Amino acid sequence: MTHNEIEFVSKGDTRFPPLLREISDPPKGLFVRGVLEERPLISVVGTRRFTSYGRRATSHIVRDLASAGFGIVSGLALGIDGEAHQAALDVGGYTIAVLATGIDEPSIYPREHLRLAHRILESGGALLSENPPKSPSVKYAFPKRNRLIAGLSPATVVIEASVNSGSLITARLALEENREVLAVPGPIWNATSEGCHHLLKLGAKPCTSAEDVIRALNIDRPALVMETRAALPLTADESRLLSRLDRPLHIDEISTLESASPAVIGSRLSLLELKGYAEHLGGQIWLKKGTLAKTSVK
Repeated sequence: MTHNEIEFVSKGDTRFPPLLREISDPPKGLFVRGVLEERPLISVVGTRRFTSYGRRATSHIVRDLASAGFGIVSGLALGIDGEAHQAALDVGGYTIAVLATGIDEPSIYPREHLRLAHRILESGGALLSENPPKSPSVKYAFPKRNRLIAGLSPATVVIEASVNSGSLITARLALEENREVLAVPGPIWNATSEGCHHLLKLGAKPCTSAEDVIRALNIDRPALVMETRAALPLTADESRLLSRLDRPLHIDEISTLESASPAVIGSRLSLLELKGYAEHLGGQIWLKKGTLAKTSVK
C-alpha cells in the first residue's frame, strides 16, 4: 500500500482498532492511509493557541511515551495536536492523525499541516477518517471526529485548553466511555490552562510526565496489561532493569546502578508495572512482581 492509497477498514475487519469498536457510537468503518499498527495508543489533545509552556509540556510527555513504544493519537490540528505528532516523530515514534475531513490529498485539513501529514505517512504512521475522500471541512464533523480520538485509546491527555476548547469535548467523550482523562496543570492566570484546571476539579488525574499516564493505566485494567505485554515486548534496558529488582530498591539506587536519570528510570519502571512485571511498594521503592510472595512462602 503506497502513501497515497486509501483503504476502507470495516468494523468487522480484524485490523479495526479494538478499543474503537467498544465505544457507544463506533463508526461503520475507517478510511485509512498508512499503517494501522497493533500497539497501545495514547490520545493527546489541546488548544490551537498554545504557549511555549504548552509546547514544552507536549514535547516532554509525548517524547517519553513514544520512546516507550506507545502510539500517539491526535487530530492534526494547529497547536498542541500538531506539536504532539511532531514530538512523536522526532523520537522515531508511531503516530495516528484522525481527520474530520477526507484523507485524500486535496481534502487534508488544515492545509498548513499537509507536510506534517506526509511526514506521518513516511514514518510508518497513519491518517484516519470515517468520512470518505473529498469530504470538506465542516464544523459539525469535528465533534464527531473527537469521539474517535477519545475512543482509540484507553487514556486522553489534555495539554492547554480554554474552557470552550474542543479538547474538553474530547475529554468528556473519553470519560463517557470510561477511559482515563489526564490534564496538565498550568499557571492559574493563564486562559489556556483554564480548561485543564476545570478537568482537574472534576476529577481528572494531573499529568506532569509520561510516568503519570502509564501509572493511570495500571489501575485495574488486566486486559490492557496483556495487550501491552504482547505489543511491547521487554526491551534490553527493561530486562536489565528487571534483573536488578530481586530485592527492594529505591529509584535513586536504581538510577545510580543504571547510569540514567530518575525521570528515565521512573518511566521504565512504570511501564514494567503496566506490563505486570514490577510493583511499586511505596516511597519510590520497587521490586519484581511476585518476589514478596515467594519470600513469604519460605
